[in-house]
Amino acid sequence: MLTTVSNTMNASPSLLFVVVPKPVEQLSKQLQSKMVDPVVLQTLIDFSIRYWKGEEICNSEWENVMKESYLPLTLLEELFSGMLNLIFAVFRIPEKLFISKLVCDELIQLGFKMEQAEHITNLKTTSKPDIPSFMKLRGVKWRIDVTISTSNVCRILEPWILMEFNLSSVGPKTIHIPLTQFHSLRYQVASCLTQLNKLSV
Repeated sequence: MLTTVSNTMNASPSLLFVVVPKPVEQLSKQLQSKMVDPVVLQTLIDFSIRYWKGEEICNSEWENVMKESYLPLTLLEELFSGMLNLIFAVFRIPEKLFISKLVCDELIQLGFKMEQAEHITNLKTTSKPDIPSFMKLRGVKWRIDVTISTSNVCRILEPWILMEFNLSSVGPKTIHIPLTQFHSLRYQVASCLTQLNKLSV
């Protein structure tokens, strides 16, 4: 048990993903199997960059990719979905946390060659994507309150959860919920994270 905890604590945190999305897992699997043609892979990288810049990708361009590759359309779509997730993750790394070598090393571990990994890593400084800015959670504070009694009932001893969320654009927001609803909230959040992990871009 102690060994497991030690290994977890010593593991290097990922700059790209907290949890690797399934499309990226599939992309990595195909890259490590050496089944993806380098020319096709580079085209998918270029398509992904253009997508996040808001540029249109014509049907004729996709038809050319299909002609150049022996891979079925369904697999090409999976690879493109994984690439979109990956490029998005690179763009979303905060400037103060971005370390080119670490990002490059992560990409190589996923199956990219050195020159491909360096090309994707350099996108952070060479490209300006059209990615919407989302509200960020800066911090959470919480405590447990217990309602001892009310004007109608002398003794209740009902626990409540008081949570304060510090959001980037609107400041702190406070919610006060009973313990049963808090457990429901935990379940819903876990369910959403599971669904997001399965979701393709």
